[in-house]
Amino acid sequence: MSERNTKVRLMTLRLVDVLAGPALALLACAAVPPAPAVAQDLGFVVIVNEANPVTSLSLQELSDIFMRRTAQWADGGNAVHPVDQPAVAPVRDAFSRAVHGRSAAAVASYWGQQLFSGRAVPPPQRPNDRAVIAFVRGDAGAIGYVMQGVALQDVKLVRVTQ
Repeated sequence: MSERNTKVRLMTLRLVDVLAGPALALLACAAVPPAPAVAQDLGFVVIVNEANPVTSLSLQELSDIFMRRTAQWADGGNAVHPVDQPAVAPVRDAFSRAVHGRSAAAVASYWGQQLFSGRAVPPPQRPNDRAVIAFVRGDAGAIGYVMQGVALQDVKLVRVTQ
C-alpha cells in the first residue's frame, strides 16, 4: 500500500470515528420510543373533590372508574362517582381515546348496549366543563375531566400516569 493510500485510509478512519459517536447517539435516541403522553399533554385534566385523598391515577384505573368496573375509591372510603361530558364534546373524545382507547362514539355505543340490556348505567353527563367542576365540587366521591387550561376552583387536579 502506498504512503498516500495509507494517509487517506487513516484520515477516513478518523473521520468515521469522529462522526460515529454522534451518529450512534442519534440512532440510539431514535430507537427508544417516546414515553406515552399523559392526560395533561392531551388537552384535558382529571379532577376530584378537594376532600379526596387521591393524588394520581393510572390510565387503567381511570378506565375502570369511568367504565364502572371500580365502585369505590382505593382507600375504602366513598363510592366513586364519575361524571362524563356529552359524547359530542371534543374533550370527551380526547379523554375516551386516551383512557379507553376508543372514540367517544364507541364508548357511548357500549353504554347504550349496557343500558338497553339492563346490565349497567353509564356515568351521568354534564353539559360543559363548568358543570363538571360544579358536580365534582359538590360530591366528595366525584371525579371528572375538563379541558386543559380551564380555571379550576375548589377542586383538586389529579396526576395521570401510565
